[in-house]
Amino acid sequence: TDKIRPIFRRSQLVYLDGLYGDENYSLSLISKATRRETVEIINLGKRFCSVQLVSINERLRILNYLCQNAEKTGFNRNDLLFYAHFSEDREMIELLKNKGAVVPENRIKMITEGGNNDDWLSYCWIVHELDDEQFFRVLNALIAECGSKKLHFTELFWEYNKKRFEKREFFKFLLENFNQSKMNKTKLMKGIIERGDAECLALCAENGWLKMPRKRDEMIAYAESKGKTEVVAYLLDFKNRTADLAAEREKAEKKAERELNADPFSVTELKKQWKYEKQTDGTIMITGYKGNALEIAVPARIGKAPVTAVGKRAFSPNALRITEEQALVRCRITKIIVPEGVRTIGEEAFGGAGACRAVKGFFNAFSDLREVVLPSSLEAFSSREAAESAPRVFVNCRLLTVKVPHTPYTETFCRSQNVDFEFYGV
Repeated sequence: TDKIRPIFRRSQLVYLDGLYGDENYSLSLISKATRRETVEIINLGKRFCSVQLVSINERLRILNYLCQNAEKTGFNRNDLLFYAHFSEDREMIELLKNKGAVVPENRIKMITEGGNNDDWLSYCWIVHELDDEQFFRVLNALIAECGSKKLHFTELFWEYNKKRFEKREFFKFLLENFNQSKMNKTKLMKGIIERGDAECLALCAENGWLKMPRKRDEMIAYAESKGKTEVVAYLLDFKNRTADLAAEREKAEKKAERELNADPFSVTELKKQWKYEKQTDGTIMITGYKGNALEIAVPARIGKAPVTAVGKRAFSPNALRITEEQALVRCRITKIIVPEGVRTIGEEAFGGAGACRAVKGFFNAFSDLREVVLPSSLEAFSSREAAESAPRVFVNCRLLTVKVPHTPYTETFCRSQNVDFEFYGV
């Protein structure tokens, strides 16, 4: 083994050794591994023969020996069958199958459901190395080995074979033989539109990718924005041929009516504007604002659950995991009303809201947050200690005036927060 290892490491299958860890010397028997150097393993794998190009008959003789002595040599015929498909060694595949070899279940699972990163990376790379004719033959052979299951798809597989899939026959093969549920259909169709490929877009339509009116109209708008007249013409023709425009219009009108008459506290409606968490006592904590309004009233309830808390940085443009657009909206907020029933407000809940902020190298001078209205239900108003120890919820809100109820400790709270205040309800 020590003599064989250096030769194997210099062979064309060194990447398999690196990725899989177990140096399966039997891989040298497939044709792609013998174009430069060959390792012949006989006599229980202990005797090393000189490096040479070995004929198919000689390799078959060695393979037959290894199959017959698999228990002694540790030979894995099933794994070799998997790789033999990629090299298209017909005689070797036939011999292995006659000896009872089948593609291992873990390999089938990997190419139909995905596997660990190293296995999947190696598989994507090997497929990429196939020429166009081999691509069809090899993948069809693997599909047959998998019992005609759909093949697994990832962005990595697409990137490795992207140029190939720009050709209509390959894209058609992809749609017919790969699991489409893992495909980012919007992204793929936009790529097709960008290169002006109406034929591939027609394949998408045949597979139901444009059956939703919203998605169809989104692609029409995208094609128009890119100036792809041929694609626009196809999409408009597709719309005219397949759409029930009267039904779509009626559906849109009913949706608008439902939204107009919707309960303003319904979960469906409020999810459009608010991020929130249900607390252990069943009440709601507001954790973020994702709407576009600049004057905001925090909802008193979401569905049937009352809102009792505003979380850390809920309105701050410095919050984590928000988009740039959401940060810009928060910079422009001018008024926030917190309803009765809210008991706690988290640290920096309003921190930086309305403050000027540098974005992409430009300073955007927006109106500062001018007014926050707080309810009497806040725990910070319950005692002097609570007022003085409350977390800093207003940071960098330079022109802010906090409107508070006239209670014994509201003034203490505002002074500890270092903000100007006004009493309401007096």
